[in-house]
Formats: sequence, structure tokens, C-alpha cells
Amino acid sequence: MSHTAPMLNASSVADPTVVRSGGIRPSILVRRLLLIAAPVLAGIFAIIGTAADPAAGISGTEMWKILAENPDPLQWKSFGLHWSYTFWALPALGAWGFIRGRGAWLANVAGFFGIMGVAMLPGMLIVDFYDSAIGQVGGVETVGAVYKAFDTMWAVPAMVLPGNVSLLVSLPLAAAAFWRAGLAGWMGFTAVILGSVALWFSGFLWWGAAAFTVAAILLSIDLARGLRRVDRAGAPAA
Repeated sequence: MSHTAPMLNASSVADPTVVRSGGIRPSILVRRLLLIAAPVLAGIFAIIGTAADPAAGISGTEMWKILAENPDPLQWKSFGLHWSYTFWALPALGAWGFIRGRGAWLANVAGFFGIMGVAMLPGMLIVDFYDSAIGQVGGVETVGAVYKAFDTMWAVPAMVLPGNVSLLVSLPLAAAAFWRAGLAGWMGFTAVILGSVALWFSGFLWWGAAAFTVAAILLSIDLARGLRRVDRAGAPAA
């Protein structure tokens, strides 16, 4: 099957002033490079976080005990996933800002979920540090008591659930929007779907993160090709 993308439509992409005599403006070039690199950076940091997780695949009392006893690898886990989730949302925000015309509604939805994700998920990783510190100071029974108190607060799941939904859908929606706008083909979109499924199916283990990173690389390559097509066509682009 050949690698195809929808026919490029100049009205589908934003900012007609980005291409000037002599090349692309440096500020726009930096923006493009960050957009292209973001999925790969999300994957790399996901590998760091999942590989360092001292309690990977474990939950409940046993997990709290391990986190209390292993604060150093826990910090690498939370640090890695913090930045993974941050870069994860960037393509959705980029689609929201860059795409006009064809694909704009998909970009709107992707951007909405991207905003929710970047607002909620990265900062929530600090809960890992509380789990470890409370376990070190008061024992795992105290950690359990804290979570029982959390269970009485309606706002906790009200904040967590939208963030998890965003993590699941924001990047695939962004890839679909770029495909619809002619900035990417089927390869990147399909790869992101499969990579995301692999990561969730693995339970956020290192091999799932590695599969996701491969998918992210394919999306970035696809997006870079799409932006080059825009330049060759002389169309305005993000």
C-alpha cells in the first residue's frame, strides 16, 4: 500500500506569513521542530519513566511498600512520565493552533483534550512522592488511610478521569486532524493508534512505552514530510 495523504489544501493550514523570501522564519522553524519532536520526546520520557518504575504492574499495599522503600527510582519514574505527558499534549495543541479549513473541527476536539491533559496529568505525578513519603513516615497503613479519605472527595475522580481520557485520545485525534489537513498520511495516524493501544495494553510497562515510541517516530516522520510538501507547494503552513 502506498503512503498517501489527502490532497494539500492551502486553506487547511494557518498563517500565510510564515514563508518569506529566503526561507522559513526562524521562529516558525523552531515551532515546527518542536511540533515534530514532541511525539518522540513523549515516547522517550515514557520509556524512562516506565523502565524506572520500581512497582511496575503492582498495586495496592504492596505497591505502597515498594514506593516507600525505593524513593530514588520512583523519582525517575515520576520525572519521566511528567515530561512524557507534557509532550504528549503538544501535538494536540499544535493542531488546534495551526489547522484551518479542512480538519479544523478535529483539531478543535484534539486541542480541547490536549488542554485538559496538560493541565491535569503532569502535575498529578507528584502524588507518587506523597505515597512514598507518607509510607516512609507513617507506614503503608497510613497511605491506605489517606486514600480512604480521598475516596470521600468527589473532585478527585472528577479531575483524574478527564486527564486519563485526554491521555487516551488527544494524540490520535491530533494525528487524525493533521491527516485530514493534508499534513500527514495514514502511516502516522495508524501508528499512533497501534502504539497507544500497546502502551495501555501493557499496563504502562517499558515494552509498551517502547512500542509507543516507535509509533511516535513514524508520526513525526510523517508530519515532517507533510510540512515539506507544504513548502514545495508554496502553501502557508504552521
